Amino acid sequence: MTQSIASTAARFVVRSCLKPALRPMIPVAMQRIWASLATRTLAVPFGVRFAKMRLADVPTERAQSRNAADASVSAILFLHGGAFLIGSPVSHRSITGRLAKLTGASVFAPDYRLAPEHPFPAALDDAFACYRALLSSGYAPERILVAGDSAGGGLALSLCLRLREEGLPQPAGLALISPWTDLTLNKLAPVASDALLSAAWLTQGAAAYLDGQSATDPRISPIFANLAGLPPTKIQSASEEILRDDSRRLAVALDAAGVWVSHREHSLMWHDFQLYAGLVPEATQAVSEIAAFASARLSPIVAAASETRGASIPRPAYPVGAAA
Repeated sequence: MTQSIASTAARFVVRSCLKPALRPMIPVAMQRIWASLATRTLAVPFGVRFAKMRLADVPTERAQSRNAADASVSAILFLHGGAFLIGSPVSHRSITGRLAKLTGASVFAPDYRLAPEHPFPAALDDAFACYRALLSSGYAPERILVAGDSAGGGLALSLCLRLREEGLPQPAGLALISPWTDLTLNKLAPVASDALLSAAWLTQGAAAYLDGQSATDPRISPIFANLAGLPPTKIQSASEEILRDDSRRLAVALDAAGVWVSHREHSLMWHDFQLYAGLVPEATQAVSEIAAFASARLSPIVAAASETRGASIPRPAYPVGAAA
């Protein structure tokens, strides 16, 4: 398989312009500014409106397709990545806007509290409050999908574990982009060509978020949790990222727990390449696949069969080679 010219160019930009800022020696405030400027060059789809609002007391951005009804009956709660240090709803508009346009759902991206100012459990508390707010505002759980990338992907998984603990209904599905599920960092993939991530930066993010808590706490590193009872889950990862094995291990663990899971590892791509949807064909296709999964899970037919959720999507032959 070969990369597109756009993919090669985007990888070069990420490696040369963004990765140098994501280092422990760079103050977190500067990392946030640099990342914010870099992500403003991403492609936000036409025909989507973004509005500031609050879910519970959490600042949130809502993305809606201009062709969708204002009172959409479906919602996607999207939790952005950034190693719990950086990122915002604005930095991820290339994904949230495209999901809103392709699914017709309202996409809610919380501006959850970040470390080191707000370590665990601040981000999880914010995500939990936002999900409860969606339920309180009238969204049925079978019409809510939870998604996230990187740290936000791990946070999305932790949210579903929290819902199970609190006895609240699970969403219709989970869509995870290269989720960071193991903050011990003991099993990083031996990848020398990760265009975005470094072990040093992840170590900085983990230390800031943990703030003395154990990295093996399943609320923080959900790979160590009992995953039974979670909703159908779609995982995307990349072959050229040091978090690659987090996705592989998670897919195996979900399958062993009896959870429907689909895992696709994109060859020759880097961590969070989906942010380049609209500019890089491989990224556009990847986000379109997430949107198709979301649309299928949020459809009225699936919602009506919520008591047997997952049965409407055939259990796939598991791609052992991609997730072992």
